[in-house]
Amino acid sequence: RGSAPGRLDLLGGVADYSGALVLETPTRLTTTVTAEPADGLVVGPVHLAEDEVLKLAGLTYPEVRAALADWPKWTHYLVGVALVLVRHEMIEPPAVELSVTSDLPVSVGVSSSAALEVATARALGADDVDPLRLAALCQEAENQVVGAPCGIMDQVVVALGTAGSILPILCRPASVGALVALPPAVEVVGWPTGAEHDVSGGPYGRARAAAFMGKRIVEEAVGAEWSWVSELSPAAVDDLPEALDGSAFLDRWGDTDDDLTVIDPAGTYPVRAATAFGVGEHARSEAALVHLVRGEVEGLGPLLAASHAGYDAMGLGHPAASAVVEEALARPGVHGARSSGGGCGGTVVVVCDQGVLDDVPDLIR
Repeated sequence: RGSAPGRLDLLGGVADYSGALVLETPTRLTTTVTAEPADGLVVGPVHLAEDEVLKLAGLTYPEVRAALADWPKWTHYLVGVALVLVRHEMIEPPAVELSVTSDLPVSVGVSSSAALEVATARALGADDVDPLRLAALCQEAENQVVGAPCGIMDQVVVALGTAGSILPILCRPASVGALVALPPAVEVVGWPTGAEHDVSGGPYGRARAAAFMGKRIVEEAVGAEWSWVSELSPAAVDDLPEALDGSAFLDRWGDTDDDLTVIDPAGTYPVRAATAFGVGEHARSEAALVHLVRGEVEGLGPLLAASHAGYDAMGLGHPAASAVVEEALARPGVHGARSSGGGCGGTVVVVCDQGVLDDVPDLIR
């Protein structure tokens, strides 16, 4: 068996693909994958013999996605992890049937996908792989096999986090700081909005592409290059266009250095807001980390509010999320709330005194 938790995103969210510092904590809810002996790799309706696993693992990733296209989407996560582990010679082609049990809700933005990936890798015998390497392999499965352009923070926190503590992750590409315990009598919880979230959806991909468009524009303007969007200066970002058509960008700048997104010539992209989010969220996470190390929560509210506004500005907000934030902030004992993870509804993360939201249905801890 392999198990892994979900995650609650205190600060950072989609800034992970921008190379920002993010602050994450795992949920107490978990996903478990069980591997039992079988005559091939069996995942639901999928049955692959050993030679078929080897063949798939040797294909290009576009070929793998095409081969899996007719299978149920949930199977792509488990089969994808198996193929990536075989591809990198971490395991032999598995002869097991994989089954899943979970109390972690899906499609609400608390990393049910990363939990499933890490739990699968552990069930397949990858426990001895360095956790950061394991996280990268699981991200590869989600990016390249599932086709979702997620950053790496989810896989890292579900592989390395400790419930009740905040894990700082610098996503360049991924290194972790010391765990920081939450102040006494304070908790971070997730309040589902009722609006399902999907990182493979259009708004997420558009925001990600826009951030890398902004980086490309700044680099040409100043004659320098950076590895990460979050390394750009706020002043340079302020000069970016608020919105830009894909065709205009492609004609003028050619392309970005992000190989996980494709710019649609007919699309319109929130370049300034999406680029500014990566820069601003990195600074907000640094400031929040100082407060947490000191055991303070009073300074977190404005930082979470600015992050929430950033989600709205780049098209990853949702009326249901704003309504939950407003309702949460009206309650005594709530110190801050914001859209989290990939946005577009999903779950609002709330910093509050312990127990003050116990009456909220389906509260995530």
